[in-house]
Amino acid sequence: MITSKVAANQAFLQTSRMAKSDDASRQNTTSEETIKTPGGDEIDGIKAEISTFSAHPHQQFNAEFNAVVKSIRIADQAMGEIETNVEQMESEVEMFMKQYPPFPPGSEDRIKYLSRFAMLRKQIDQLTFPPDAGAQTIMGQTPKGSKVAWDIEIGGAQTGQSIRTHPMHAGAGGLGLPEITPLANDDQIQGLKEALGSARQNIKKYRAELAEDAFKLIQSVE
Repeated sequence: MITSKVAANQAFLQTSRMAKSDDASRQNTTSEETIKTPGGDEIDGIKAEISTFSAHPHQQFNAEFNAVVKSIRIADQAMGEIETNVEQMESEVEMFMKQYPPFPPGSEDRIKYLSRFAMLRKQIDQLTFPPDAGAQTIMGQTPKGSKVAWDIEIGGAQTGQSIRTHPMHAGAGGLGLPEITPLANDDQIQGLKEALGSARQNIKKYRAELAEDAFKLIQSVE
């Protein structure tokens, strides 16, 4: 399996080159002079350029394609932040379990640790709603529930490519992290530790799959 970091870098580098090529093309066909719309209203050069860009079939395709790749970028970044949270949470759980003598039930230090675990878990859920609809779909947040894959459609037509989706929320059906309350016992903390280890491995796998799918999508339109 291609590692997520290498594949993602390759995929996004190709996308950047395509975007620069589009910019060069647009500079050769538009100007920053004031242009009149068909209705007679004057618009500045930048707005005219955007209008011309959007109206051109080839440029419109690339705009939609780049929007999809942007969603992939945002999703990967959010998944990376979730992975960091999981690793931090796992490290703090290990520190908690190594305490000797152990924190007694109801102690201030124990409650502080358990509250910290609950906060990090909540942050994971918040990260599954990045400000991008496509990224949310990749992370399993859709109006009708989780999908197995996001079938990519550009210009009203299916590309034949898809992006695998994975629910990234903390609960059951997602990363499967148990909820921890200030009253959690040591067995529950041990269960959380094991769940965090599995979640960390799954996130690495999901990010690798996302990078592979992005790479295939970019290759398919070159």
